[in-house]
Amino acid sequence: MSRNDLKSSLHALIDGIDDTAVLQAYLILLSREAKSQEDFWGNLDSNTKAAIDEGIADFDSGKHSDFFDHMKSAYGIER
Repeated sequence: MSRNDLKSSLHALIDGIDDTAVLQAYLILLSREAKSQEDFWGNLDSNTKAAIDEGIADFDSGKHSDFFDHMKSAYGIER
């Protein structure tokens, strides 16, 4: 089922609900879901953004290592 088909089905189901409490519950649920999909980038401080950008640049340039190798060398933690 395509995304448009899913949306149409949801619209049809919602149109058929007459109970205000149920509609309010779905409004709350869908509002939370929509908000959780907002881009968090704008909420990050400049230091965090810079660190993320640095990590992406390192990865793009081929500078990356295995997580478990890092944990072992940096903290002595093995699998």
